[in-house]
Amino acid sequence: MKRFSLVIIFLFMLQSCSSPLDKKYSKASLSEDAKEIKDEAGLSEEELQIMAGWIAKAELTGESLEGKTYHEILEEANDYEKQQENLAKKTKLEEEERRRKMSSALTVALYDKGFSKYDYQDYLTYSLAFENKSQKDIRAFKGVLTINDLFDTKITSINLTIDETIPSGTVYRGTYTTDYNQFRDEDVRLRNKDIEDLKIVWTPEKILFEDGTSLE
Repeated sequence: MKRFSLVIIFLFMLQSCSSPLDKKYSKASLSEDAKEIKDEAGLSEEELQIMAGWIAKAELTGESLEGKTYHEILEEANDYEKQQENLAKKTKLEEEERRRKMSSALTVALYDKGFSKYDYQDYLTYSLAFENKSQKDIRAFKGVLTINDLFDTKITSINLTIDETIPSGTVYRGTYTTDYNQFRDEDVRLRNKDIEDLKIVWTPEKILFEDGTSLE
C-alpha cells in the first residue's frame, strides 16, 4: 500500500513538471532552461521574445525573478504587453480626437508656391490660407505643415508659429519662406513640383484664443 502511494506521488510529480515552463527560474541554469523551453515548450517565436525581454528587463531593473516559474514569468510579461497595447490604443485615440478638434477649429490650405532670391540667398516661398472655423477669435497658433507628393510620400515639414489674430469665421493669408539648398534633394523636388502635384497635412499643436482659452 505504501509503495502504491509512493508511485502515485511520483507520477503526480512527473505530471506537474511535464513542461519546462513549470521549472522555477534560476539565473544559473537560464541558458539550459531557455534551450529546453525553446525545444519543448511549444511557444511561438513571439512568446519566446516576450519572455526573454521580460527576463532582460528584470536584470536591468534589479527585479528578482527567483522562485517564479517560467510560466508565471511569461504570464507577467503577457499582462505587461497587454497593458502597453491598451495604453497605446488609448493614447492614439486621445491624440486623434485632439487633432480632430484642433483641425476642425483651424483649417490650412496651400494656394501658391514659388522661388525667390534676396541678398544672394535663395528661398522657397509658400502662400497659405488659414480659416478660423471656431466660434472664438484666434490669437495665435503653432503646428507642423507636412508637404507630400501625390503618393503621400513626405517631401518636407515646416514648423509654423503664427502670432496673428484671426477673427471667428474669417480667413488669414500669409506667405512664408524656407532657405533653398540646391544640394538638398527635398528642396529640389519641392521647387520642381507643380502645386497641383502636392498634398499638405496640417498637424496643429496649440491654438490660443482671445478669451484666454486654448486647444492643445
